This record gives sequence, structure tokens and C-alpha cells, in this order.
Amino acid sequence: MQSKTFTDFDAFADSVRDVDAEMMFQNAKFRSWTISHVDLSDIHVQLGRLGSGNIVEGQSWSHGFLIYLPLSGNCEYLGNGTVVQKGSFLILEPGCDFCVATGSEHDWCSIFVPSHRFADTGEERSSRTAIRRCRVSHGNHRAASQFGHLVNQIMTTAAKHPKFENSPAATHVEADLLNVASAIVGQPVENQHHQEGRPLIPRHEVVRRCKQSLEELDAQPIRVDELAAAADVSQWTLRRAFKEYYGISPVRYLQLRQLHQVHRKLKATDPEETNVTDLLFAHGVSELGRFASRYRGMFGELPSETLRAKRP
Repeated sequence: MQSKTFTDFDAFADSVRDVDAEMMFQNAKFRSWTISHVDLSDIHVQLGRLGSGNIVEGQSWSHGFLIYLPLSGNCEYLGNGTVVQKGSFLILEPGCDFCVATGSEHDWCSIFVPSHRFADTGEERSSRTAIRRCRVSHGNHRAASQFGHLVNQIMTTAAKHPKFENSPAATHVEADLLNVASAIVGQPVENQHHQEGRPLIPRHEVVRRCKQSLEELDAQPIRVDELAAAADVSQWTLRRAFKEYYGISPVRYLQLRQLHQVHRKLKATDPEETNVTDLLFAHGVSELGRFASRYRGMFGELPSETLRAKRP
């Protein structure tokens, strides 16, 4: 078992496995992020304990399924804009695009199961793997209870007994976990009905257009009205799509994006080669004092302190 607590969010993000994703944190109550890993043959188990909310966007691995279970009842989890309640699962099918958004500190667990392991149980998965959906499985509280119990058992035992992962006992628990995972992944997919008043352009398409524009811009700044124009929607539609998908407004999303871009650039820059003001200007920051205050509230230090910090 590997378990580590980070005070650097980017280092924590790099330690999260099974997805290719970008991560941003928000509303930090505690500046600590913990991740624990256990490998049971080729099934990977993760447990995350976050002192903040976060936004995770990216793509799942192409050779298996990731099953994600929220563990905190006082935090709203959004999976591609759909609420993932405690007791529900977010299922990332192979190679799907996904976004998980949370607004406050929370815990979660997940397992990654290679696609061929489902074939071993006799399930027909080839059609499912071709669809590449990120979907929410509601209402299976029995499976959620079993899943959570098994993950807790695995983590607790592995922490106490270093040889557990390669033992016959691990093989036994692995079989139980695979059975539960097979039942979760094999549940019928519920029809997704549009709500009244849904914009003609689907929410996921609005977000996709925005993400494409932001990727093209890289560190260049963009205003909300410009982002709406790039997505070919009204600002009202843009706001609605972002609130449903990320749980925050476009303004807040762009602020988080800018803060994290600047933070990562400051950490990677030699203080002898540039200064904070020039770097902020390059990222479109003109109100230096207001930005510094917002930055300190997010990262617990001023931009100049990040730039001067010694790296290992």
C-alpha cells in the first residue's frame, strides 16, 4: 500500500492514477490532500481525502473501467453535470471524456478494472467499451455499501500488513470486488431526459466548445463574453451550462484557471530570469493587488513567495 499526504495540490494531482486529467482545487478548508493506493493484481484501488473542492477534467484510460464512489454526504459531486449522490456511482467507460466537480472538502474512492476482467466473468462488454460514456448509476445502495465496505477493508488491511497485496487473502477480496464491479457496470443505463427550457445546444457541447477555445488560447486571458461568443451561445446559456456542469459560474471557472496557471508557472520559473509583475502581465492580470489577495487566499502565500520558494 502507498499512502501520502500532500500540502502541494499539484503534487497530489500528479499522484492520482487511472485517468489523464487536469485538476484545479477551490474553497480549501484544509491545505492537505491525501491519496492511498492498493494494487490487487491488475485492479487498482484508490482512496482520496481532500481538504478542498476540486475540478477534474480529462479522459479515462482506454483499456478499462473506472468506478468512482462519493463518500461525503455534505458535499455535492457533479459528474459531467449530473449530481452523483452518496450511494451512487460515477462510471467512466474506456476512453471517455469526463469532468468531476466538487465545491468543498470531501472523500472519495475508486477502482480501475481492465476491460478483459469483465470478459472473464462472462459479461458482454465489447459494445459498452465502444460507446465511451461517463455515466451515473443511481439507487444501487446495496452495491454502494458493499463497494465501500470492501474498499475500506482493503485499505485498512493493506495499511497494517505490508504483505497483504500479494497474499491469497488479497485474491479472495479481489474476487469479491470484481463481482460488485461487474454488477455496477452491468446496470441498465437510464434514459436522460432534457429538462424544460434546456438550450438548443446541449450542455456538454457548450462546455466542449469552451474547453477547445481555452486549450487554443493556453495562457492568454479571455473574458466571459468572448468565451460565450467562441461557443456561439448567449452569456445566459453559458452561465447555465457552467453552473450545471461545474457547479460554478464561468467567471469563477476562469478565475480558478488563471490562478492555477500562474501558480504552476511561478513554481517552474527561475526567479533570476523574470519577476512577478511581468509574469502576471503575461497572463492578463492588470489588477495586481486584487489578484495577489485572491492568490494568497487560494494558495496561502503571495505570488512573490511562490516564485522565491526553494524547490527540492
